[in-house]
Amino acid sequence: MQRFPPGAFFTVGDLMRGFPPIQIFLLCLAFIVLAIPLSQLTGAASHAKAAPVKVVEAKGVKALLRLRYAHKPSKLSLKIGKKELMAEIGASPIELDTSLPSAKDGVDVFLSATWAEGTPDTSITLELEPDGLASRSETRWSAAGSLDEVITFEWK
Repeated sequence: MQRFPPGAFFTVGDLMRGFPPIQIFLLCLAFIVLAIPLSQLTGAASHAKAAPVKVVEAKGVKALLRLRYAHKPSKLSLKIGKKELMAEIGASPIELDTSLPSAKDGVDVFLSATWAEGTPDTSITLELEPDGLASRSETRWSAAGSLDEVITFEWK
């Protein structure tokens, strides 16, 4: 077996079968070599200043309102607050772009409809989809040819 000069810490045989202190040293050296660039990539704080956010109080939230019915009502009224949304009764479904006062607290929709004599009890589905919030849908059934409901939509 070949030996290193006198005073050497290990022999060639130690290198061939592995010498734990050297293996640990090489492993630590590899971690340090990898850690330096990774710490610069992940630990660097951004020096860019965030743009100031302008606070604009919205007067309302835009929303899409869909109204579906099986039998066309002879009279239909749809209100949010004091604002009447229905100008005329069209074919189902009716889609309206509207503005809601505030979707955070919930929205009360006043729905009133009447049907001609002899119309069976029927349903009206009201779907409300504010910008940035999930769509909500409510179905109500008429009784004796009329419907008067306050439908509350809430988002949490």
